[in-house]
Amino acid sequence: MELFTIIIPRADNHEPQQLKGLLQQELGDLHTHPQGVLIEEGGQSSPIDWIACRGVLPGFQLSKQGEQVWQRAAQALAEYVLTVKEEPLVRSIISKVKQLDESEYDKIQEYCMHLLNGAEDIGGRESRHRRKAKLVRLIHAYLSEYTTLHLDGFIRFRMESYLSELREVVEYAVDEFILERQYQEFISLLKYFVYIQDTKIPLAHLVHKGGHEFELMNEKWEPLEPMHVVEGMIVEMLDGDMEMEDMIVSTLINVSPGRIVIHTRDAESQVIKTIQQIFEARVDVCEYCSSCQSFFVAGKGLTLDLAD
Repeated sequence: MELFTIIIPRADNHEPQQLKGLLQQELGDLHTHPQGVLIEEGGQSSPIDWIACRGVLPGFQLSKQGEQVWQRAAQALAEYVLTVKEEPLVRSIISKVKQLDESEYDKIQEYCMHLLNGAEDIGGRESRHRRKAKLVRLIHAYLSEYTTLHLDGFIRFRMESYLSELREVVEYAVDEFILERQYQEFISLLKYFVYIQDTKIPLAHLVHKGGHEFELMNEKWEPLEPMHVVEGMIVEMLDGDMEMEDMIVSTLINVSPGRIVIHTRDAESQVIKTIQQIFEARVDVCEYCSSCQSFFVAGKGLTLDLAD
C-alpha cells in the first residue's frame, strides 16, 4: 500500500540518502515492524530521485497507523528542509539583493544562519523549533491528503509563510551589514582627519564616569572647553551618524591630542571602542589609577553629557 512518495530533483547525490535516513529514524519501530512500513528509493537513471513509503500488507492498517506515519514523516521532512534546504534558500534570497556585491554574499549568509539557528540573545534556537513546528503542520496536512509530494515545488508554492520569514531575516541581516559597512567607512574617514591634523595639545585625560557622562581635561588635569564648531564636514557627519558619541569625538578631533588617556570603569563601552578605533595608538585605557579615583567619587572638571 503506497502511503506517500517524495520526489527530489537531483542536486546532490547525498540528499536522497539524508532524507531516507531521517525518515527511517523518525519512523523507527514502524520501519522495522513486519506489519509496519517499508521505505524504498529510486530514480538512479534519471535526474529525479524519489523515496516512497509503503504499508506492509496484510498487517498494516491505514485507519490505525496512517496518522502516526504522516506525523513522523512530516517531522523528518521538516528537519530535512531546515538542515539541507534552508541555507541554499537563504543564499538564493541574498543573491537577489541589489545593494550587495557578490563578494559580500558569504558574510551575509553566515550572519543569517547565525540569526536563524545560533543567536541565543534573539532566540535563535527557539526560532528554529518554531519554524520546524510550522513546517510539520504544513507537511502533515499535505501528506494526509495527497500521496505524491514534489519537494521543491512544495517549498516554493506551499511554504510561503516560511519563505517570507527567511526573506525577513535576510532583509534584517542586509540592513545591519550595510549600516556596519557605512559605520566603518565613516570611522576610516575620521581616522584620516586625525592623521592629517597637527597635534595641538600633548595629552588629554578623558574621564568616563559611566553611560554618556564624560569629563575632559588637559595634561595638567585642567578642564578643556568643549568646542562644538569644528570642520564643517565633520560636524555634519557627526551630527548625522554618531548621535550620542558625536560631542566627545568631535571635541577630541578638534583639540587633536598627541595622546589620550581614557579613565573608565567600563572599557567595553561602545563609545570607548569608537574612540580607540579613530585614534588608535594614541589611546591608552586606564581602569584604575590614583589620579582618576576621585572623579568616580566626587565629580570635578567639565562634564560632557552626550545624551543631550
